[in-house]
Amino acid sequence: MKTASQAGKIAVNSPVHGYFCMRHLQGKPRSQTSLLPPSIEEYVPENHPVRVIDAFVESLDVIEMGFDKARTAATGRRPYHPGDLLKLYIYAYLNQTSSTRRLEKECHRNLEVLWLMKQLAPDFKTIADFRKDNGQAIKRVCRQFVLFCKQAGLVSGHLVAIDGSKFKAAASKDQALTRKQLEKQVGKLEQKIDHYLGQLAASDQQTDTDLNQAKVHDALAYLQSHKAELQDELKALVDNDDTQTCRTEPEARLMKSGREGMVVGYNAQNAVDAEHQLVVHHELTQVGGDNRQLEPMAKASQAVLEDELDTIVADAGYSNGEQLEDIRKAGVNVAAPSNRSVNNQGTGDFFQKSDFTYLPDADAYRCPAGQLLHHKIRNTHQKRHLYVRTGCSQCPLQGQCTT
Repeated sequence: MKTASQAGKIAVNSPVHGYFCMRHLQGKPRSQTSLLPPSIEEYVPENHPVRVIDAFVESLDVIEMGFDKARTAATGRRPYHPGDLLKLYIYAYLNQTSSTRRLEKECHRNLEVLWLMKQLAPDFKTIADFRKDNGQAIKRVCRQFVLFCKQAGLVSGHLVAIDGSKFKAAASKDQALTRKQLEKQVGKLEQKIDHYLGQLAASDQQTDTDLNQAKVHDALAYLQSHKAELQDELKALVDNDDTQTCRTEPEARLMKSGREGMVVGYNAQNAVDAEHQLVVHHELTQVGGDNRQLEPMAKASQAVLEDELDTIVADAGYSNGEQLEDIRKAGVNVAAPSNRSVNNQGTGDFFQKSDFTYLPDADAYRCPAGQLLHHKIRNTHQKRHLYVRTGCSQCPLQGQCTT
């Protein structure tokens, strides 16, 4: 005989339709229909961020912003409204999604996107083209958003911090070439071409030779074609007064990154308001250093904030006496420490200030290499004088010199 407790255990653990009779939450049958199906409006709560995106974009004049296809033709296939694609772009940015193929999938399965796009589902090519063709219009939207935040009291302009970040490009380091590297490659090709021409000349004077002239001519044709391509790249650099190029991503540049050494990428400049850490202005530059970026970023931030910028702070990488003075003249307080990172204690193998000889009659310094550094800029407020010369990049002692 089984006791009542044993019988209960057997009943609980007995299989029913392939499942044990445990007290688990059960889903609704997929075949069950609802009398009143839920509406799209019920997909997201009232305080969801996508509603802010929707309200902000609806307040914009996409024609005034300069979006492509904001005006439609009377004939042809109807395009997507740029406002709808802009909502998807902003949603992707907030959710750190850059893949257009993934965004295409989200338009079919993500309830937030279904609500935001009103069940529109553009393909990945349409999304990519919108991002590619509307760069300037999107920048105007960013500025309009800053003004929107300013009106809402989220941006004060009392204190703005500026800093730069290196962003890697999709290109490989092998595709980035400097002018010197191109000149070196052209020189090597010329040596190979001269070598093959010498072999052909020697074979013409010999009656019995194993040289395959057809193959040599093919190699010469390839080398001369490759040399012409390198010379075109070199000429383009000289004409544009540039020092380097990237073959697969022309806008990217080879620059120093603190942790990873040299990278092919961009220097993204950001100005952030201290009130709620919102970005006031951003700019993507090709310059690796920050010491020429303080004034442009300060002026752009001042324009966005409608001349209500009080103070700017930056690190020592932005130290530039001339630009600091110009910003102060514009009525903006600026705090950026002097860049004393190189030989600030006079130790090591670098030249010290005592190694430079001052010449009072010429108001110049003579450097350890024997060259004159003439007086260029005087900053009365900070009691600083700047002595410089051109051609330091070719100096054999540059590695030991101070900045």
